[in-house]
Amino acid sequence: MKNKEVSRIFNEIADFLEIKGVDYKPRAYRKAARNIEALTEDIESIHDRGELQEIGGIGEALAGKISEYLETGELEYYEELREDLPVDIEGLTNIEGIGPKSVKKLHDGLGVETLEDLEEAAEGGEVVEVKGFGEKVQGNILENIERAKRSRERKLLGRISPLVQDIERRLSGKDTFNRINIVGSYRRGKPTVGDVDILATAEDREEAMDEFCGLEDVEEVLVKGETKSSTVLSAGVQVDLRIVDEGSFGSALMYFTGSKDHNVSVRGEVKGRGWKLNEYGLFDSEGEKLAGETENEVYGKLGMSYIPPELRENTGEVEAAEDGSLPDLVEGEDIKGDLQIHTNYSDGSGTVREMAEKAAGKGLEYLSISDHGPSLKVAGGLTEEDFEEQAAEIERVSDEVEIEILHGVEANIVEGGLDVSKEWCERCDLLCAAMHDRPDNSTERILSVLDEYPVDILVHPLGRKILSRDPLKIDLDRITDRAAEEHVAVEINAQPESLDLDWQNVKKYRGKVKYAVSTDAHSRGEMDFMHLGVTQARRGWCEAGNVLNTKKVDKVRSYLNG
Repeated sequence: MKNKEVSRIFNEIADFLEIKGVDYKPRAYRKAARNIEALTEDIESIHDRGELQEIGGIGEALAGKISEYLETGELEYYEELREDLPVDIEGLTNIEGIGPKSVKKLHDGLGVETLEDLEEAAEGGEVVEVKGFGEKVQGNILENIERAKRSRERKLLGRISPLVQDIERRLSGKDTFNRINIVGSYRRGKPTVGDVDILATAEDREEAMDEFCGLEDVEEVLVKGETKSSTVLSAGVQVDLRIVDEGSFGSALMYFTGSKDHNVSVRGEVKGRGWKLNEYGLFDSEGEKLAGETENEVYGKLGMSYIPPELRENTGEVEAAEDGSLPDLVEGEDIKGDLQIHTNYSDGSGTVREMAEKAAGKGLEYLSISDHGPSLKVAGGLTEEDFEEQAAEIERVSDEVEIEILHGVEANIVEGGLDVSKEWCERCDLLCAAMHDRPDNSTERILSVLDEYPVDILVHPLGRKILSRDPLKIDLDRITDRAAEEHVAVEINAQPESLDLDWQNVKKYRGKVKYAVSTDAHSRGEMDFMHLGVTQARRGWCEAGNVLNTKKVDKVRSYLNG
């Protein structure tokens, strides 16, 4: 799949154009890049069918550029931009606080072309010599470079998911394999993934390994053996395959799913009986095999309920499985609506109709259109006139698409309140509020807004970007107390870079507040991210009752108005 490659190139083109001061085009390229990365289908298949312009934000010109790259492996326009400014634009802009224009300043002032150049300049105290960069910024750059180094080997769950699912589909389609399961942190739904681990059974192991190592996007075979092989794909992802016996598949599935701490906890229970548990099976004190073919069988022999993979983090799940108190986890099919969607009225690419039709096609009963408020200029925030125009469009579409469309706004929390008037708020079916900057008084700003405005959902409350930006330093105890008092739901944002609120805090506050699992979709394709949010809710021990949008729309309104 070349989706990620094309998306990366378009994002870099946007950066280069922004450096040149070109209007409008950078935003168009970024929208296209975002939509391409959100695709669950291989872009080459879409190209082969001649349907590139069916992707949101892709017109004739951009479709032509995609075709050029897919057919030749190069894009002349992109190469010309790189020649004008020979820098590692992706690597440098991945550092929090470094945008395209900062890259230009650093290149012109210090000759910075790579991440290594930037680190050397910052360590040498040279960055402060560039206009607009002070001691604090220089220190932040060094700190953020270290974070980037630590996170290099990890991939975002939501970004790697289409690739993993494609590999699983291709291997499952081969007669050589009897059983295929993705294991490791991916199966547990961890927000980031290192290597991709696959467990399988096969009668002819040699043929199975030949099939695996011969997949078309395998760039390098690191190890090839009878029971384990390791490859590196063209996308730069290492994929490991282990083949085990049918009778040990369940115990191996448990072992290689992890987490390590969960396995240690389970083995502690096993040792108390004088038994032994490993990837080959569960054995009694005499060495007789008691279980191993399925996970259910192993957990059952230990007197435990089956523990869903998302819970296997040693946070009390083993004890709960023993006393029968595991939660009845929320499922994807429980979700009845999506409560944060963006359209082309701000920084989304889909129209109201397109987003509504996509939601209806996914079987949802309702969605909420919540484009950005006016202060978020970078996202093309709404004016009040835009909001009224959008309201009229929603009314028209509602008559023609079988789904209920709520009309709201994602208001920005600024000094003194929200960036929308209270009168505007009253016209919203659903009001989202969000922090988009990082002031020292973030907690007080949020609490003040929850007090003074009719907020319905506090969205992406921590403002984090996994692998690149730390969460806001806010007092969640106080904020969730206030949210509960005011009947404000807290979002579990399903964007791959966000997954915010994080699962640890979801678990901590699930008895206090209601959660809204929403996609924050900026394109039709991103509405498919819902499963990522549900996974984080499950990791946080949420049942359907903990999640607001598992309810019918009238119940949602009733709770928020309570």
